[in-house]
Amino acid sequence: MYVLAHPCPMCLGSLYYCSPDEVVFLTSLDAYEPHYVDDRKYFEFATFYAEFAKDWQDRRLPMRYEPRPAAVDVYRFWQERNGGSRTVTVVQPG
Repeated sequence: MYVLAHPCPMCLGSLYYCSPDEVVFLTSLDAYEPHYVDDRKYFEFATFYAEFAKDWQDRRLPMRYEPRPAAVDVYRFWQERNGGSRTVTVVQPG
């Protein structure tokens, strides 16, 4: 998959999720940073990965966990509709 720049955090998550064979990017954050406005409320690209690695309670983005036992029903429903088994995709090296 070709992308313009080194993937932003959101794109990187999507890339991991879709599991392409390879990602090719054509420019880096260092190269485009002088032309980019980093106006995010809770993070800057320079600090995002450290922010993302924190426990959810410690991040700058305010979050609150409100447990709802029925919330897992969405996943159960998906599993039932998809053959009832949970499988992991194994990626072969190389």
